[in-house]
Amino acid sequence: DRTRVDCLTDEYAIEVDFSKKWAESVGQSLHYALMTGKKPAVGLIVRETKKDKRHMKRLESLAEKYDIKIFKIEREE
Repeated sequence: DRTRVDCLTDEYAIEVDFSKKWAESVGQSLHYALMTGKKPAVGLIVRETKKDKRHMKRLESLAEKYDIKIFKIEREE
């Protein structure tokens, strides 16, 4: 279906995005995993702000339930 995975490793199909798109990244990672046969993962780009911490907590809740690996990518202010 012409899907392009952001980052594909031997183990993971990884969706990489900024924290404000945390919810979208969950769907994308699951889709990438389905299309590639790899495990789903999200590389979330975050800063040390309240908003980004809130996004990370939300992602962590879903990631635990659906077995999605999270790679935290820290961004400079």
